[in-house]
Amino acid sequence: MKPERLGKIADVIGGILTVPEAEAVYARGVSTDSRTIRPGEIFFAIKGVRDGHDFVADACQKGAIAAVVSRRVDVDIPQIIVEDTLSALGKLASAYREAIAPKVVAVTGSVGKTTTRRMIAAVLREKFSVHSARRNFNNLIGLPLTLLDMPGDTRVAVVELGINQFGEMEKLARIAKPDVAVITHIAPVHTEGLGDLDSIADEKLKVVDFLPSDGVVVLNADSPHLRERAQKINRRVVTYAVNSPADFVATDVQFENGRPCFRIDGLRVRLNLLGLPAVYSALAAFAVGTELGIPPKICAEALESVLPAPHRMEILTLGGVRVLDDSYNSSPAALTESLNTMELIDSGRKVVVLGDMLELGDLAERYHREAGREIARRNIDVALLFGKLMGYAAEELSSANFGGKFLHTTDFDEAARFLRENIAPGDLVLVKGSHGMEMIKFVEMMKKWLSGEK
Repeated sequence: MKPERLGKIADVIGGILTVPEAEAVYARGVSTDSRTIRPGEIFFAIKGVRDGHDFVADACQKGAIAAVVSRRVDVDIPQIIVEDTLSALGKLASAYREAIAPKVVAVTGSVGKTTTRRMIAAVLREKFSVHSARRNFNNLIGLPLTLLDMPGDTRVAVVELGINQFGEMEKLARIAKPDVAVITHIAPVHTEGLGDLDSIADEKLKVVDFLPSDGVVVLNADSPHLRERAQKINRRVVTYAVNSPADFVATDVQFENGRPCFRIDGLRVRLNLLGLPAVYSALAAFAVGTELGIPPKICAEALESVLPAPHRMEILTLGGVRVLDDSYNSSPAALTESLNTMELIDSGRKVVVLGDMLELGDLAERYHREAGREIARRNIDVALLFGKLMGYAAEELSSANFGGKFLHTTDFDEAARFLRENIAPGDLVLVKGSHGMEMIKFVEMMKKWLSGEK
């Protein structure tokens, strides 16, 4: 955020500044985390799992210039009192987005948002000054922080809109005010809060209502719930696909040890990412780049430069064992694609380390049983199933007379012992699970073992 007076910030967010004499004091940034706040920034006390008001004093000690609070706190810095600090953060971000006035590309969908956002940003940087989301900052805290982090010369902002409850899309889209909306796919993710696939599709598509009249919707025509709704969208629609008619189609798709190459617009593109989902992300980025005036050849070259993000289909070679680190998150559709990708990679034995898929609500048992049946159908040699819900998958493996070796457990130490005893040089190990399962711990553990650390 460009430096701004506390008085102006109070006006924008509809708050009361407790020290009127501080109106002319400038804040040089925004933070919601007292651990990482920098001197001169304003601290927003957000109520989440923990109440940010309990950390205002810590923020003060770190050099916070002021705090936005919903109740006054006993600290020696100016405070701006508002009714709702989360809403106030969104108001400030929305106003800053208006002041900087970039073109905003918003990426939403059930899967593939982060990779698609990263590829779009890579393409657009060939022509524009681009600001992209910090990591996958895509919720009602992360999106405002991303926008407020924009440099003053930003021409295009590429952001993610992630939802898990009804009503969130309207709030996010109202803050972002996108010019281009990219919708990647509709799949069973966050069904606990969003219901069935039709409900998920309808909620995601609410982003369209916040596009300007000349706004553009870029969507995946291979996603049935998007394809059947495309005709009803009251904005210009641009489509991409691999298996359906579309404006941008990838043809002659091939894989070289998991890495895709394909043709589009007469150009051959070879990606440094893994699996078919990377092709869809590349198509979306190619479509957005073309829409914003970037020549096809430049789009293709930019796509080839994108490398995997940490813990998202990232290949690690550790002491002769290759680890397919997809530990950041999981869902039924994403798990299937990860298993598909695993089969494209030349290896010796195939080992899967799978954690629970969370936020599926009443559908959790169904999808975990399906996961078990899917593992049984594939050429998997060893399966470690971690978490309570993965017990359903284990039951399916047992009843299918799974030919490999497997363990189901909720105990990390037991899981670690099993894994250590059952991996060997030449193996390919897939690690995947919902973010809340902290599957990254298995990756870090293997790094230590396989590098010889004690």
